[in-house]
Amino acid sequence: MNMRLVIIGGGNMGRAILLTLLKSASILPEDILLIESDGEKRQKIYNSTNCNTKAVIDEAVRSYDVVLLAVKPQSSSAVMGILAEWLLPEHLVISVMAGISLQTMRKGLGQSMLVRVMPNISTLVGEGMSVFFASKEVNNEGREWVKNIFNSCGSCLEVKNEDAIDVATAISGSGPGYLFYFAEQMVLSANALGFTEEEALELVQKTLRGATLLWESQRVSPEILRKQVSSPGGTTLAALNHFRSKNVGESIQEGMRKAYQRAKELSS
Repeated sequence: MNMRLVIIGGGNMGRAILLTLLKSASILPEDILLIESDGEKRQKIYNSTNCNTKAVIDEAVRSYDVVLLAVKPQSSSAVMGILAEWLLPEHLVISVMAGISLQTMRKGLGQSMLVRVMPNISTLVGEGMSVFFASKEVNNEGREWVKNIFNSCGSCLEVKNEDAIDVATAISGSGPGYLFYFAEQMVLSANALGFTEEEALELVQKTLRGATLLWESQRVSPEILRKQVSSPGGTTLAALNHFRSKNVGESIQEGMRKAYQRAKELSS
């Protein structure tokens, strides 16, 4: 991938993207600049990657093609105010800041080539699901850069309107949290029914992993697989019927609508 990248922010997401890009050899260390104000974080990342690092945003940004903003949303105004001084018209700016709209970025940066991305926590292990929306000014080369970056971190999907970013926030962005919640309940049930904590964790982790791999290999809807493992009068159906009696499915869907509504509030 013929590009040079600035990553502003060395927190969990910025660091995860950096490490997965290097691991996949998508970008060479010398073609990446990490800007992180926290000296300890910055030094640790330098020691493990040998990429260029700086404490502050300055003219060095102008030697790179793409700027990726990975700071906390509450820091966005201050960071964009400084970055705006050093951006060139040809810079592509990518944001993984939750709830920061393209309109807010355009106002804060005075820039038009903008991309908003919603990754998720699985990026930490190179299995992330990222969804992006690009402003109309972003050309095909810019879109390919975005795809190369985030496909290196897992999988990447382009959407046709910015509202879909808020929908993705509720589905894939927050999705690992829902899965962890369900896993938590499974572990608690296993404990209550006699398994040790260690045994319960292994049971649930391997079950969820195996089910996901099976689903990927079969390439069918989850409904079909659910029916295949729900024998009439069997144990699975006994649990599923109880879930239905408690409207668990409707509650899950309503919860995701709540997450979407909250994402819209944060983006306004």
